[in-house]
Amino acid sequence: MNNSKILIFSIVLLMISQIPLYVYGDGLTQENLPPASVGDRDASLFIKISPPILTKDTAGDKFLELRLFDAKTGQTIQHTSFLVSVDKEGKLLMRDLFHTHSGNLIIKIQSEDLDVNDVVVYGDEEPFQGGWTSVNDKITVRAPILLDAGLYHFEIEIFGIDNDRIIFVPSEAPRFDSWLSVGDIFNQMISTGGKSYDLSVTSYYDKINNFNYDETKKTVSFSMPFNWDTSRLETQNVFVHQEIHFPTLFKEFSQAGTYKATVNGFPITGRMLIADPYSMDDTLILHFLLSKENILDIAKTLKPATETMEFSLSPDSGLTTEKNSFDIKFDSGAFARVQYDSKLVSGEKIPFEITFFDKDSKLLKWTTYGYRIEDSSGTIIYESKNTDPNSPGILVTEGIDKPEFNFKSTGKYKMTLAIFSHGLDNLQTFSGISSTSFDIGSGSVTNQIPSWIKNNAGWWADGSIDDNSFVQGIQYLIKEGIMKIEK
Repeated sequence: MNNSKILIFSIVLLMISQIPLYVYGDGLTQENLPPASVGDRDASLFIKISPPILTKDTAGDKFLELRLFDAKTGQTIQHTSFLVSVDKEGKLLMRDLFHTHSGNLIIKIQSEDLDVNDVVVYGDEEPFQGGWTSVNDKITVRAPILLDAGLYHFEIEIFGIDNDRIIFVPSEAPRFDSWLSVGDIFNQMISTGGKSYDLSVTSYYDKINNFNYDETKKTVSFSMPFNWDTSRLETQNVFVHQEIHFPTLFKEFSQAGTYKATVNGFPITGRMLIADPYSMDDTLILHFLLSKENILDIAKTLKPATETMEFSLSPDSGLTTEKNSFDIKFDSGAFARVQYDSKLVSGEKIPFEITFFDKDSKLLKWTTYGYRIEDSSGTIIYESKNTDPNSPGILVTEGIDKPEFNFKSTGKYKMTLAIFSHGLDNLQTFSGISSTSFDIGSGSVTNQIPSWIKNNAGWWADGSIDDNSFVQGIQYLIKEGIMKIEK
């Protein structure tokens, strides 16, 4: 890599430390909301709820955190008054005014099944607007919030900033809306082949319902409530993450290698389904990771009255895949393992699985990274694009990504990877850049059918997906250039 390219990567690595963390709201538990005009500046709101997962055994404190900050500088805006309204499934749970002198407000929640009129706030009253406050900006509230899993709607209005005496006219108060999810863990013992296995589903969105294992089809299925209104989805940050834990002794799944998965009959492929055998001992975790774009694609195939998200997963036992593999090592001790199907050749779209590890060979989660692929002449043929306009690189929550590349000719190629940050705190412990070379073999594609088309046809033939979903899958393959129609 020439000096100018190295300089560009170095500048990006320096810049990222100044960029505030952004994660999806609807589907995760914190986000930075888009800026709004607040007084004489643009300000963003950071909002977070914890813990991210609730079960009947959940213990410990629960919190709502708020911070208003200058969208350009990232500096916290002090003496902020927040009117906080919380509702779930259309039912109002709390509506109160809070004031923070430092700009950081932490509300400790004592969850209790109360009427909204019986909510209790433990704090002092600020004299100018009557908002609840305290010396250390930590206030305890007894309210029916975070009692159970699901999607919570937070409406935050800013009634004042900078000074306790600066008060906005209520009709002109800046407003932020956020939908944050509290997840759930579902456990189920299943029996098959005369043996029993403990399975669990961690939902980072809402409660799991209708769990079933069909032994004859070797299919796990379950559902959860979901609002498929496309007008809502188009305007809201949304991300759905479900993970299914299989013990490695359950070999039908743990040794399958490839899987058939659907959501409401829509085929789940590529980045939407990630297999993680690294995070837990004796456990394979299969992740459904549905982005806003994925969800909108699925929504367009559904009937208007649909109110649930239906998941289906089974091993694709008919396929065995041998992998080519190479490692890209960084000066920090971190490394990336890159794998791809050894049978796929030039002229085909090839899924690459890129997995990031720290210096102790543990999965490096919440990694933001970038990639570049050059041919033997040094010409760049692929380069990653930012998924978030406010930060560089691609965010992979589980430390595993599955981009796809089509190599038009055989030969030697070079892959360069840059790690920008990792972890929810945007750490740069393992930031760096490195590269290595790999080979792509030859083969005729005239009579070859891409594996995705084979999968979709097989699922349709055995009744796993209906006619409409099969057609949608074909349209997706055409759109992505995987399947070409002669004109």
